[in-house]
Amino acid sequence: MLSHHDLALLAGRSYSGPQSGTVALDVRYDLVPRGPELIVVMPGTHPSDPLDWLRDLSAWPRWFARIGPCHAGFGSGGAALWAALRAELARERRRIVYTGHSLGGALAQVLAAHHAADRLPPCRVVTFGAPRAPLGLNFHFGRLVRSALDAVEYRRAGDPVPGVPTWPLFAHPTRGIEIGKALPDPIANHSIALYAADLAALGR
Repeated sequence: MLSHHDLALLAGRSYSGPQSGTVALDVRYDLVPRGPELIVVMPGTHPSDPLDWLRDLSAWPRWFARIGPCHAGFGSGGAALWAALRAELARERRRIVYTGHSLGGALAQVLAAHHAADRLPPCRVVTFGAPRAPLGLNFHFGRLVRSALDAVEYRRAGDPVPGVPTWPLFAHPTRGIEIGKALPDPIANHSIALYAADLAALGR
């Protein structure tokens, strides 16, 4: 089973490394086989991609079949990716792991919720600096995500992204784990490289 540190490294590499595909114009993903697991990893917002920023800002609630009301941008991106990958993942004999940083973390949670709603074998979902995806009263989404074998949200001290969109309108599906020591620069606190370094120091 890949460590959380290894997953953070894959999330970091997903920004610039080879990717398996793109759906809905801007939702990028990579499928990475690692021994008994298949990792589905999504990068976060690309600073130069206006479609990524538009997805981040599409924060009005929208209803999604089987997983309930979510952030429209995250929910629609995750739903499009699930539609593209479901048949392949349902045939997969390896354990599925969903991971990502920032926007990619929110998409990973949406995928994990769809995975559980479709009653596929239990997955893992580990995210880094993810914003809130489900509506605050959407307890169903949280139950779906927490049904994973390993449902973890890492939030680095001083990272502003896990604090958006506003609570209690939106909520995280898990209590999360805070790591690291806050730096004066909030943007630096969101760095996936620092998430990976913190996890390495913790031996996770």
